[in-house]
Amino acid sequence: MVGAALDTPLCNVELICDGVHIHPSVVRAVFKMFGSKRVILISDTMRAAGMPDGDYTLGGQAVQVKGNRATLSDGTLAGSVTDLMKCMKTAVSFGIPLADAVRAAAVNPAMAIGIFSRVGSLEPGKRANVVVLDQNLDVKDVFFRGELVSR
Repeated sequence: MVGAALDTPLCNVELICDGVHIHPSVVRAVFKMFGSKRVILISDTMRAAGMPDGDYTLGGQAVQVKGNRATLSDGTLAGSVTDLMKCMKTAVSFGIPLADAVRAAAVNPAMAIGIFSRVGSLEPGKRANVVVLDQNLDVKDVFFRGELVSR
């Protein structure tokens, strides 16, 4: 399947880059093979995101959250509680250049679903949804439609 995707120029690839689903070497290989313009970072975070470790439900099934992993009672991976910002930060920690990780988290998804004319980059006329990060890639400020909503 990877070869078919690579040979199909209009095909983008999606990566859950949470440190749970995919090994760091695979993340680096995908960026090398497909280039930063064809990779889209995604998250499969569940509603327990941001909550403390503990017992939750997912689709009617009991899951246990510990760290960023969510598992079923038999230990099967049910997902993670890693949001997209943390996936982007994890990609950088795996050796993906910051500009490529940001592109894969913001620009490429907006282009893929046809809303890049409104969001996904900072340009005149766009919504100005912006997250300001510090040097450690921790969130400092959040702007929505140009208005500061979190500091």
